[in-house]
Amino acid sequence: MGKTLLIGHHGVSWRDWLKEHRGNRDLLCLDPAESYAGPPARFVLVRGNRPVYHRFYGSLDAQRAPHVMMASLAQALFVAEEDALIQLFPYRPFPLLRQIVALIAQLVQPSAILVAQGTALDLDGFPVGPEEVELGKSFPLLVMQAQRKAQWMKLMEQCQEHDVDLRQVTIEGARFGSGENLTREVEGVLYAERCGSTLLMVSDEELSDAQIARALDSSHTARAHLVSPEAYRNLLCSFGRPNGEDFGMGTVAEIDWESLRARVLCTAIPPAPVRILRLGSLRIDPHGNELGEAKPWQV
Repeated sequence: MGKTLLIGHHGVSWRDWLKEHRGNRDLLCLDPAESYAGPPARFVLVRGNRPVYHRFYGSLDAQRAPHVMMASLAQALFVAEEDALIQLFPYRPFPLLRQIVALIAQLVQPSAILVAQGTALDLDGFPVGPEEVELGKSFPLLVMQAQRKAQWMKLMEQCQEHDVDLRQVTIEGARFGSGENLTREVEGVLYAERCGSTLLMVSDEELSDAQIARALDSSHTARAHLVSPEAYRNLLCSFGRPNGEDFGMGTVAEIDWESLRARVLCTAIPPAPVRILRLGSLRIDPHGNELGEAKPWQV
């Protein structure tokens, strides 16, 4: 038996189906909003009741970073057993999600595809013909939020404080850390960075049009992107090793922009050999409350 793709929508849940049909098969969950395998905002491969692979995603939205999802799937397929079940995110009829589902099917080459009744998905063009199945209703929104909050609180209880030198790590998942530090060349900001023709400026004050024009001129850029330092507070994050493996998850407590050091609350045991700092878009306060997601590449 080969791998099986499970495709549903927001109105249904695979939990009861999995209890009845999963057996001893591996389960790879590509739904970042799920919380039954630990903290959400991750992709997790579960063998029995034990995660054997996980990858930080930093968001509950499957459209947020499809490149991370595809990389996670490719890595997980090296670990997953041949008959693994692969549960996808709740499908919505958006062009990007349709393309992601098609690419996943092409990469996995499943022997079976199960689609929940009522899923607004064109069933043509897959490696094998999808079979429709009837699933139970998903939990109400408030219940799912409460389940996630319980996982966030459990995560926070396991976190310890870390001091991370941002000059010594590779930053992934954010606009910040992608370019050249120009803070000394730009006046009136906490931090400035040029990446291509865009100038990222972190400032706790509004900048005038004249200040922005001078900054663009001095940095030889065409577009300015302004961010408040508060936008980085409480962002989900993860520590990574040079091979890309995650080894801790938590939140950014604060960033000292003068020294470029971050105080991070993370499940890793200090002192941690951080080589990669992955920043998410979802913000979680110390009490486990979800504070919303930053817009794509806002931070």
